[in-house]
Amino acid sequence: WCNYRISCRQRRKFLLIMSHKGLIVGEIFSSFGRAIFRGTACVISLVFRIVSQKDRVRVIVYRDDGKILLVRSRFSRQEWALPGGGVNRNESYEQAAVREVLEEIGLKIHNLRYLGKANSHESYSKFSVRVFAAHASNYDIKCNFEIMEARWLNRDYLPKEYYALYANKRQWATLLYV
Repeated sequence: WCNYRISCRQRRKFLLIMSHKGLIVGEIFSSFGRAIFRGTACVISLVFRIVSQKDRVRVIVYRDDGKILLVRSRFSRQEWALPGGGVNRNESYEQAAVREVLEEIGLKIHNLRYLGKANSHESYSKFSVRVFAAHASNYDIKCNFEIMEARWLNRDYLPKEYYALYANKRQWATLLYV
């Protein structure tokens, strides 16, 4: 029902304003509260939409045992999504990928590799994302306000739109062990 995206900066401004008015954002997001928040975010995105944005980034963060990190975001309609977000001005896609993982889940990543481009279905309208894979330096997750939950899960939980980028199991194995 909403064809516009809201940038991370716009969401942060909105949440900062809302938290100053006495709302405890992390505790009041019932299903009704999330629906109201998403509707409000859609309206705000209409107000702040000025120029088209670059592709967004998503990162498949993996660990040694092959499990990947998936998140439940306040702004996604998917049950599980990849961490990631928008690209700032004068920032490369690689820099954005590293920054977003650190901001959203507090993990430092290394061995970042570009997998390809995909169309994300996590919003109410499709948008283009650059997908990367990276190894987690540690496994201590610290979620920020955008993320409701983060878990290390099997690859079977990965959203369908990203699966085609590394469907060949040999390619996935080279990411894990190179």
